[in-house]
Amino acid sequence: MSGKKIDSLTRSVIEKAGFGKYFVHSTGHGVGLDIHEMPYISSKSDTVVEDGMVYTIEPGIYIPDEFGIRIEDMVVMIDGKAVVL
Repeated sequence: MSGKKIDSLTRSVIEKAGFGKYFVHSTGHGVGLDIHEMPYISSKSDTVVEDGMVYTIEPGIYIPDEFGIRIEDMVVMIDGKAVVL
């Protein structure tokens, strides 16, 4: 699955909950030696997530002058399945 598709699935959940306009950044990114690296989990990423890749899913909702929340999960692809660490 591409980073673009993962981002789209995440956005659809947030939009169905009525918070779509408050989700203003990408969904996640790869984890490795750099802070942000491939695979990028964003609306622009055609990178396909492959076995062994570790990445974050960290959607955030920021409502101006009220509050913001961001929940981060680290995920690894094992045998074609996303496993939350």
